[in-house]
Amino acid sequence: MPNHIHMILAVNKKTKVTISRMIKQYKAYVSKKVEYAIWQKSFYEHIIRNEKEYIKIKDYIKNNIRNWKEDRYF
Repeated sequence: MPNHIHMILAVNKKTKVTISRMIKQYKAYVSKKVEYAIWQKSFYEHIIRNEKEYIKIKDYIKNNIRNWKEDRYF
């Protein structure tokens, strides 16, 4: 949908950066590029636990654009 984004993050187990920090930095970077804040404060996360689930979510993200015209904010 055009009013939100989906992404899959691959996180190394050894990293000390939290997912929350990664999202905060991404939002700050994009906001700086467009020169204003466009984000809600929260986000939804889900841990992908196996390849089957990864493929399902990857396909959902890939095909999500087909639903844009049905979104009332498009």
